[in-house]
Amino acid sequence: MIPSRTIETLMCIAHGTRFRTPIATALPRVTLWTSQMPTQPRPAMFDPKFYILLQGRKRLTIGGGELDFGVGHCAVSSVSLPFASQVIEAAPDKPYFGLELRPDPAVVAGLLVEMGEKDTVEPKSFAATAAADNIIDAVDRLVRLLADTTDIPMLAGQAERELYYYVLKSPMGGTLRQIVRNNARFSQIRTAIDWIRENARTSMRIEELASSVGMSLTSFHRHFRAITAYSPLAYQRHIRLIEAQRLIASGSASITAAAFASGYANSSQFCREYKQMFGMPPSHARRMIAAAR
Repeated sequence: MIPSRTIETLMCIAHGTRFRTPIATALPRVTLWTSQMPTQPRPAMFDPKFYILLQGRKRLTIGGGELDFGVGHCAVSSVSLPFASQVIEAAPDKPYFGLELRPDPAVVAGLLVEMGEKDTVEPKSFAATAAADNIIDAVDRLVRLLADTTDIPMLAGQAERELYYYVLKSPMGGTLRQIVRNNARFSQIRTAIDWIRENARTSMRIEELASSVGMSLTSFHRHFRAITAYSPLAYQRHIRLIEAQRLIASGSASITAAAFASGYANSSQFCREYKQMFGMPPSHARRMIAAAR
């Protein structure tokens, strides 16, 4: 059960931003997500982070599977994974609230040294479960710092450390450990993922990328798909389309300019793939955005 004081604090913060999500907070690694109504599925990237749903319901499609998140469900990802999210339960008087915390690798590493624990099985790049009471209590203490931000300089580090500790002890612990540990195959694929994200607009030769991280082409394809559930090219396409959607939504670029800026050389291919991912052509999306302004 999420404490009522947690929800009251979130409501105050969301009202102050008119429920415009995402909401950056006074805690530098904490972001709030909210909605006052159900939404359509929205493709995005699930970056390395801890996430917990605090009110409402949400559906995630990630790693080839579909997960329904209710109150108290949480997840951890150790790499950036393409996913789609859909708020399926929310209302003006009871909005959806989700909280994400981007882990501090140095703090997690320090805890691992102190705990001295090792994984007994190969961890997955994404893990989800119902939060134990100690995780919910730690999240509550973190959120309460947002009610009186003068306490943040003194207590934020302690509150984050406590949350990391309980996550490390949970079934999601192996996934959080991956963020700071140097498993050879995982590190190689994470290096490739980082390169694709930083160079998504440029042409990519899979053979060269595999060689650059010290893997054979066959092994690279197999491990990349095992970790991300995508082929390298499909992963790059996901990133390009999300960037194009951002440009279109901002109104700063025409559809053709958004296509070229996100790495497409062919506007017809861009329009086709955009519709496949977002369920509508970019021209329709642009009109909807313009009408909402």
